[in-house]
Amino acid sequence: MGRPVNRRIHERHPADFQVRVTEVDSPELSASGQVFDVSQSGISVYLPLQMTIGSAVRLNIKDSILFGFVAHSEPERSYFRTGIEVLQVLIGGSDLSQLLKATLEEAMPELEWLETLP
Repeated sequence: MGRPVNRRIHERHPADFQVRVTEVDSPELSASGQVFDVSQSGISVYLPLQMTIGSAVRLNIKDSILFGFVAHSEPERSYFRTGIEVLQVLIGGSDLSQLLKATLEEAMPELEWLETLP
């Protein structure tokens, strides 16, 4: 029997941030969860509800805001493992946001930075 194939294209960077994910077109679809890794292609989040694949979402992490699209949302135990392709970031000024910025800069060097929030 062969070894399992790793289908991941980009290196994963472990992360541990609390996040609130909200569908832009359906703000009632919103949930708090946990970011568990970041790669060049996006952010992986554990959420208690399933997000619509392809929907535009806003992620609130402390005083930072990220915008992107849901790439996948798969059931895993009692939550949904959700992949979000991040397109734009407004980074906050808190220490946690600076840690988030450093993580994103390392994992997603081509990410669009809109500005730093006060």
